[in-house]
Amino acid sequence: MITYRFLTDFPTDRLHSAFLSAFADYRVSMQMSLAEFEYRLLRDGVNRAVSAGAFHNDELVGFYLNGTGRWLGRSTVYDAGTGVLSQYRGQRIATGLFDFMLPRLKELGYAQYLLEVLTSNETAVALYRKLGFTDTRQLGVFRSRNPITNLKSGVAQIREASNPDWKLYQTFWSGYPSWQNSIDAVQRVADTTAVLEAHVDGQCVGYGAVSKISGNLFQLAVNQSHRRRGVGLQLLSALQGYASSGEAVKVNNVDESMPAAAGFYKGIGFSLALEQFEMMLDLSPER
Repeated sequence: MITYRFLTDFPTDRLHSAFLSAFADYRVSMQMSLAEFEYRLLRDGVNRAVSAGAFHNDELVGFYLNGTGRWLGRSTVYDAGTGVLSQYRGQRIATGLFDFMLPRLKELGYAQYLLEVLTSNETAVALYRKLGFTDTRQLGVFRSRNPITNLKSGVAQIREASNPDWKLYQTFWSGYPSWQNSIDAVQRVADTTAVLEAHVDGQCVGYGAVSKISGNLFQLAVNQSHRRRGVGLQLLSALQGYASSGEAVKVNNVDESMPAAAGFYKGIGFSLALEQFEMMLDLSPER
């Protein structure tokens, strides 16, 4: 018999083991060490009091790992990872878990539930749409075989930001980052994140942030009046130095409604590796 409960006091090592098992056959490698898994939980703001597990004979066989915070001005739950062990699939466990969680999320006053899902994962996409989620945007994941190096002399001075000015940086945006790349996510893992600024004539005209743990690029933006001058490439080349040795930075969740951003990465040797739907469920009381 399958039972459901929240994961408030569930041991991290057992959660990590279930996570690896559930994603063993995933299209994208999700295998990671316990330390990397703990980093992921911290970055995504996972709140175990609203994360739920499905159990069979005290074995965790399915789970929703939920982050909590603010998203576009509203109190939000974020699906930081949903998985079911392969031998338990086809038993509506994901739906049962969701039905178990939903009353608690509404009771606690969360306004919306946010997630990302591979566009190629037709089964999951169909499930989420059946549960009432709607598409908000499509996100591209880009990868490069080779580390990014800038062989040209720079037009800007690149400096580490000891006190990042997020209010200023947002004026450089043409859109907004995904949950995993948000300002809140960066600040949750600030100790292991490098934030660099590009300065021209003493003025900050661009910035970037990269994880020293995973090599994931959180954010990269340049003031519109200084674009197409090599500033973005300079920043990315400098950020590359903080990524994992020998590997190119990883560019996740680029908003495909901003073709200039995708064009920038393609123009310097990145290719589109996969795409995701960002989806949202309104949890308002009247729904």
